[in-house]
Amino acid sequence: MNENTEKKIIAFTLQSLREQGIRAVRMDDIARNMNMSKRTIYQAYTTKENLIYTCLQGYQARIINMFHIIKYDFPDIVEYFWAVSKAYIENLYKTKCVFWLDISRDSRYRYIYSSYNRIWSGELEEIILACQKEKLVMSDLRAKIFVESLTTLLYNARLAECMPSMLYRSTYFMLRGIMTESGVKRFDDSLPEKDMT
Repeated sequence: MNENTEKKIIAFTLQSLREQGIRAVRMDDIARNMNMSKRTIYQAYTTKENLIYTCLQGYQARIINMFHIIKYDFPDIVEYFWAVSKAYIENLYKTKCVFWLDISRDSRYRYIYSSYNRIWSGELEEIILACQKEKLVMSDLRAKIFVESLTTLLYNARLAECMPSMLYRSTYFMLRGIMTESGVKRFDDSLPEKDMT
């Protein structure tokens, strides 16, 4: 199988996972929609789980690349903090709720949530530590616990199908709440009003 075909299979599978959830996606459907035999797909990936794992690896690489792009666009650490937090929320809404329910309820797929959360949490923790060095975030804040609380709140709000605007507002107040006086001023000065919707 050539690289272009593999990319098409991964892209189609990712889109199917986002729209239908993991449990609803079938190798037969992927093969039919890609105009190939199921045998051809199984020769390349051997199992549905291997195909999903390959999709996850591609997703991780894209997210890390996205962090680099956001950092380039927002070199100020406070602006970067807000931009990554917003991107986390936007990412939750790019995928239908059924996918998130599948990975939180089916023990076979919980590793996907763990991998997903590890990427985002790691970046957010690094940002908080950088903000602490610049005295923009309270020095005694335990970054790992805060990020775990933030991402859990946002993830559960997505599962409850809350409106994105509620998640943006909650994130705004949580981030602002951990900042020092100078951090709050810098945050408020750098945040466009439209970012709250």
